[in-house]
Amino acid sequence: MKHLTLDPQVPLALWVPLALAAAGLLAWYATSSRGRLPGWRRPVVLGLMALAVAIPLVILLNPTWLERLPPPPGQPKLAVLVDRSDSMATRDMDSGKSRYEVALALAERMQEELKNRYEVDVRYFAADSTPLAAAPADKSAPDSSRTDLATAIDDILAADRPQGQAVVLLSDGVNNSSAGVDRLRQSVARAKSMAAPVYARTVGGQTTVKDLAVRLNMPQELAFVSQKVPVAVTLRQRGAAVGKTTVSLTCDGKQLDQREVDLSGDSDAEALFEVAQSKPGLYRYEIRAGKLPGEITDANNRATLLLRVVDQPVRVLLLEGKPYWDTKFLVRTLALDASVELVSVVQLREGRFLKRTIARSGSDAKGDQPKFVQSNDWTIDDKAARILADSKALEKYQVVVLGRNADVFLDETALTNLKKWLAEDSGSLVCFRGPPAAQISQRLGNLMPVSWAPQGESRFRVHFTEAGRSLRWLASSEGDELGNLPSLATAARVDKPKPLAVILAEAGSSRGDQVQPAVIYQPVGSGRVVVVEGAGMWRWAFLPPEHQQHDDVYATLWRNLIRWLVANVGLMPSQQYALQVDKVTFSTSETPTASLLVAKDRVGSPPPVVELRGDGLKEPQRIVPLPSGADPGQFRVVLDRPLPAGAYELRVAGADPKETTTAVFDVCGDLSEQLEVRARPDVMRMIARRSGGAVLDQVEPEAVAEQFETHLTRSRPERTIQALAWDRWWVLTAALALWATAWGLRRRSGLI
Repeated sequence: MKHLTLDPQVPLALWVPLALAAAGLLAWYATSSRGRLPGWRRPVVLGLMALAVAIPLVILLNPTWLERLPPPPGQPKLAVLVDRSDSMATRDMDSGKSRYEVALALAERMQEELKNRYEVDVRYFAADSTPLAAAPADKSAPDSSRTDLATAIDDILAADRPQGQAVVLLSDGVNNSSAGVDRLRQSVARAKSMAAPVYARTVGGQTTVKDLAVRLNMPQELAFVSQKVPVAVTLRQRGAAVGKTTVSLTCDGKQLDQREVDLSGDSDAEALFEVAQSKPGLYRYEIRAGKLPGEITDANNRATLLLRVVDQPVRVLLLEGKPYWDTKFLVRTLALDASVELVSVVQLREGRFLKRTIARSGSDAKGDQPKFVQSNDWTIDDKAARILADSKALEKYQVVVLGRNADVFLDETALTNLKKWLAEDSGSLVCFRGPPAAQISQRLGNLMPVSWAPQGESRFRVHFTEAGRSLRWLASSEGDELGNLPSLATAARVDKPKPLAVILAEAGSSRGDQVQPAVIYQPVGSGRVVVVEGAGMWRWAFLPPEHQQHDDVYATLWRNLIRWLVANVGLMPSQQYALQVDKVTFSTSETPTASLLVAKDRVGSPPPVVELRGDGLKEPQRIVPLPSGADPGQFRVVLDRPLPAGAYELRVAGADPKETTTAVFDVCGDLSEQLEVRARPDVMRMIARRSGGAVLDQVEPEAVAEQFETHLTRSRPERTIQALAWDRWWVLTAALALWATAWGLRRRSGLI
């Protein structure tokens, strides 16, 4: 359909006087020419002159033809996302139906009633999304322990959809993706930028389940021979469990002790055990609580404790370029750990160093419990800058901690010794406040798991990643305590993690910048290099009153970090082989990995076969280690697939059990979907509001269609083609013909 509009080239306030002036002049000419033009020529000439005057005036009005274009071919797209995660199996809907059954029925009804008006695309989602046609045949059973709302929204959005698109989200709003809510906000913002509103319907209510979870405050412990170590066990309750339960302690299948614990309401209960061993080695304990009546699952009613028994303390070397509060509080924390001997060196000024040695000595008391004595030695040393240049002295330490401005300790000889110590002696290097030097040399940079780029100072808070949570460094499996602690500061931005680096914690900036690694490590030979980003961590050990409930987080974090590092020991003098798992606990979605170290006199021979035994295997699995490429005596043990939940053991097949170090680890399923089943309407409201959509109280197909049509009307403006009248050749030809005809008549009449 075409219609004509006017788009004046001059203001009407000017055009109207021009038109009146032209009309006045034409009237004057008509009066003055009376009697001069005979017969029919006068009205014809006057008419032609009027048209000739009107043509410029009409040109100034700029007449334009508008032609409305038809909409793009094809139907608008309406995507319907149905949550298929485990929490949707909760039966808290009408008539005892599960959330998933209700959501699926709504989606199928919407597809049936709206398929003639829209391109309806129904997809199931959990950790990822699946089209309806590719969904499992059994559509009644959710089957995923992870919900990723961001991925579901990203997968369904079409980059180029001129017909229009919208999303209907049917979910309980539980989002437990490791990327967190920041990634979800980014996906919702992307949907809004693409004019794809999300209409959210919360399926489910504020349902709770009954559950009892066993948590260890210290899942890895380090002790001297015969030292009694207290094991604190926290029983975390859900659903107001009341009554009693029995908590047992076992080692190698033999029950050593048990406690009867009273449960009251939703508060946590505690049990305390003591463990001790008379010989050095790695010992695996299991703490298990009895299942409660009506408990949703007992998979989290057990926890594993790894106790490494040594006959000498762990020696830690701490090097700092200047006196800082961070160093003072870290030294105080390590000094309180009876299993650590500490040597700290702090540069006071150029050529002057304060060296403090905290040594341990033990002697048998009347019983088998040793008595440990701490000694403090303070000295001023002007040669301490060369402490890493002595390779023999470096071999005494299991952990080296570098603070800021450590350039003075890191000359070429020191870096060569550090690399050899890491690769061959299973040492661990910790940079506990970001980059250890103002200028990172190429040799030092090759050891680091990340590279840095300078930036303005910024502050951030720390959150564990899924890999970090699985290490169980804190009592809570979620690791939320870190996000509640004071923020840290940094003046360097992590530019790029190395290929083998593992991110254990991330930093979220208050300015909303991209999430950066905060705690990251990578293997170097048989050792590890760990970087802890951010200055100001001393405030975690000196908390204000509002954070006193997290008072033990700082000490617990460092104690567990040290224990995790020294668990990475190499070959003992009498050993031919040593196995080391990369983590104590793997998830059911991870493929477990380990390292095999071979004595030098066996280098060159084919590596031995490693045998895997455990709860989830009907028979032992044999694995051929692969060369790691770092050292001839180092191999990687990689399984071909993830393992079911349970306890597992790796052992070198055919080796003498008395000398072979076995490696033990656990595989745990993700139970968050089964335990956190409360619907999250707040998350669904956020998605709807930020995407330009709406919250659906009732999912009636016609109501959804009405919302969608309103959006299409607003988001798809009318498309037209403009054609100026003066672009038409015949218009200009007609105008010229009128002028020529008027001029010719007037000439023949003798008026020109």
